[in-house]
Amino acid sequence: MFTIVQLLVRWIARITAATIGALFFAFVLGEPWGLGALRILNARSWVAMVFLFVAVVGMLVAWKWEYPAALISIFALAAFAAVVHINRYDVLIILAIPNLLYLVDWKLRRHHPALVSKAG
Repeated sequence: MFTIVQLLVRWIARITAATIGALFFAFVLGEPWGLGALRILNARSWVAMVFLFVAVVGMLVAWKWEYPAALISIFALAAFAAVVHINRYDVLIILAIPNLLYLVDWKLRRHHPALVSKAG
């Protein structure tokens, strides 16, 4: 029973992270990035874009390293919200779902008595 729950949490986290990553990169690649478009961005917009990029990449890197990458991604989302002054907390919660699931997966694997090694 436990392994089914753990597998579900892990794969739901991975699928949601991949979906968010694909949508983010589709928007980035679909944007017309001529020199004129890049010049109109101010420093705050650039910082926000970097934080959002780090958050999305963190979600994807969490496939391998759940705990540190999920924390980095959550902090980058929080920094993005602070820089942009976003009022849509529902969007931030949706973006944070994969990270929260990665943390739950890490916790389940780390603290389940059946999975802890007794050697050494």
